[in-house]
Amino acid sequence: MKSISKELERVLEDYAPIVKEGQQVLIGLLDGTVQLEKGQEGEALVQIRVSPLDERLEMTVDALFHGM
Repeated sequence: MKSISKELERVLEDYAPIVKEGQQVLIGLLDGTVQLEKGQEGEALVQIRVSPLDERLEMTVDALFHGM
């Protein structure tokens, strides 16, 4: 079994309880996204997918959600 970092372990502990069938959790990073979704039968409880972005994001949370 592969080990995971303490940071990833914390993400899984915090977000895994809200990952439900048909729902996904998407976490934005400066240079990509992490998607958590419920695993199918025979898979891990939570599947993790990492998608890199072509560009590095340089915006604050305030700027991102301003006007919402």
